[in-house]
Amino acid sequence: MSKLLRMVIIAVAVITFNIQQTEAQTNTDSLRKVIATLKDSDTNKILLTTHLAQTYYHSSSDSQYNIASRALSLASGNKYYRGVALALTELGSSFFTRGLYDSAIASQKQALIIINENRLYKEASPVYSNIASALFRKGLYSEALINNDSALSYAERNKQHLQAGKVRSNIANIYYKMGNYTRALDYYLQGLKIQEQEKGNSIDIATDLSNIANIYVRLGDYKNALEYNGRALVINRAADAKNHLVGNLTTNALIYNERKLYDSSLIALNEAYTIATQVKNEYLQNLLKGNMAEAYMKKGDLTKALALYQESLIVSEKLQDAEGVGVCKAGIGEVLFKQGNTTGAIGYLKDALGIMQQIGVKEQARDISGKLADIYEHNGDFANALTYFKINQSLRDSLSSDEAKNKAEQMVFNYEIEKKQREIEILEKDKALAVAKANNKNILLFAAFLGIVLAAIIAMMFFRNAQRERRRQAEILAQKEEIEAQADRLKELNDFKDVTFSVLSHDLRSPVNALTGTMMMLDEKLMTPDEFSMHKNELNNKLQSVSLLLENMLYWAQSRMKGEQKLDIEKLNMKRKALKTIAVLKDAAMQKNITLTHNIPEELTAYGDANQIDIVFRNLVSNAIKFTQDGGTITISGYTSGNTTQVSFTDTGVGMTDDQLSKLFSELTLNSTRGTGGEKGTGLGLQLCYEFIKKNGGDIVVSSTPGKGSTFTITLPNTA
Repeated sequence: MSKLLRMVIIAVAVITFNIQQTEAQTNTDSLRKVIATLKDSDTNKILLTTHLAQTYYHSSSDSQYNIASRALSLASGNKYYRGVALALTELGSSFFTRGLYDSAIASQKQALIIINENRLYKEASPVYSNIASALFRKGLYSEALINNDSALSYAERNKQHLQAGKVRSNIANIYYKMGNYTRALDYYLQGLKIQEQEKGNSIDIATDLSNIANIYVRLGDYKNALEYNGRALVINRAADAKNHLVGNLTTNALIYNERKLYDSSLIALNEAYTIATQVKNEYLQNLLKGNMAEAYMKKGDLTKALALYQESLIVSEKLQDAEGVGVCKAGIGEVLFKQGNTTGAIGYLKDALGIMQQIGVKEQARDISGKLADIYEHNGDFANALTYFKINQSLRDSLSSDEAKNKAEQMVFNYEIEKKQREIEILEKDKALAVAKANNKNILLFAAFLGIVLAAIIAMMFFRNAQRERRRQAEILAQKEEIEAQADRLKELNDFKDVTFSVLSHDLRSPVNALTGTMMMLDEKLMTPDEFSMHKNELNNKLQSVSLLLENMLYWAQSRMKGEQKLDIEKLNMKRKALKTIAVLKDAAMQKNITLTHNIPEELTAYGDANQIDIVFRNLVSNAIKFTQDGGTITISGYTSGNTTQVSFTDTGVGMTDDQLSKLFSELTLNSTRGTGGEKGTGLGLQLCYEFIKKNGGDIVVSSTPGKGSTFTITLPNTA
């Protein structure tokens, strides 16, 4: 991967941050006039002020910051918590555009705290998505994917269709960066489809066009890349979307570089650098400076290239941009070698290779190791040349394997499409043949039909009385069976009602009474805010427990009151299920200082009902958190065994005795063991896990040692 292509990938992240942005054509002057007429205590003034801050995202991060700060002050003074959350989100956006990613993440997390404390869940998806974009910029791809999963979950739960489309594009960016272009293209197309269906704003549509253009760049189809990127460039110029224009211009520069049109490339890069300077984005300025250095080096101006690389290296180290440091050192090493300074070149290239291997950027590491092998061979040092040649070949094999896998997935997809088309054609031919045969037999069928009708009339005359008698007897028997079934059903529902009320009164009374009592003490000023803060974590734990209990009760009640439900069996990615579960329960684990980890392979899959398997994962991890002491570890692991997939949930908790294991999946009990933090339970979660795994054609087994921990292993089929 060239250094300029890295800029294109980063530009993708730039144009997808702050995904709740509105059309840039908002008339800010009119908006300011309306705001000026409203009182400071009016919540509409706060909302309009945050909206005004949004309009400056593409043009001035300083204006966005100042206006968002004003909105935050108004919202805090009025204790309008939705306004506080929205203002903090805009502050984080302004930090992001200036390359201050840690500050951006901190502001977004403050907004998330306000959202969770006040149950403002409709505002959650954009915040999680913004955190993911900042983590992506820092190279923390796994954490970015977890936060994007949370963003997608909230968007779909709240039916925020446009938001869900934008999050899918953000997920695509991560797969794009990781080299999985097939999956990235799939998510990009999903996002574009939603944007078009929901009539999204023009800038978001331009973003999807730019992303598709970048996929064509990766495939070497520069004609289509220029076409899609050109369409996006027209939209972004009309909207004066400066951050987006940087990405489009950089893509054009990359294409010019590949065609060896270095002067055209430098013209595009200089325009992009001017725009990045206008929006005061130091990170983008630095990336563009490094890309200019590459263009000058290819053009033969080594002095200019070396100066730009050295300037970019200083800024990359200041911004803690590990990949940027590696790119600059590799560039400096290449320039020094061209200038005849072999010793200096080797030092810089070795440093660059170590960085790229550490952060997992295989393509850059492959290219750098190849250059080192060439330099050592040029110097006659064949031992070192062989060492780096082996590293280069290993990386080539790894990348070839990834590429072959992606091509195989695409071939399977194409094959399935062609197969379906052939089936349709065969059905159409069969239908036409059947119609032709039917026309030839119409006369014979009509005559046969008349004969059958006459015979039926005669038969009915002989057997009508007997049929009536049999029907009467059958109706009596059916009524009897129906009455007996209703009686059994009523008894079952009555028993269900008794258990339900017992469970609800047992587990809801304590947390609800605790919350009610605390709020009453606050209202009557018997408790200070500082004292309330001391009890807040305990109340949060109780409410999280109640939330999971109610969700489990809902599914358990549906299975009892509606009977067997049809399963929606599909192919599920176990790693994605694990990441989604970790995203949902990470806060509960953090309160007990418990580490949640997984080591599930990317390709591990199983067949099952997605909603039911989500509940199984969530309950097993929640149960592990409940019975694991502070500072413990919970690990989700998985592997394939024949025609089955096995996923294990292992904790370092209190463990269980043989007697406890024998009663683990029995009916509900009101005397279940309390957790290490005093958490209550009814056994309902494990009962649901057992029922759902069995319904999905799988099994669940448990091994445990008192004082050392437990392992719950679920088995699911991995073939349809």
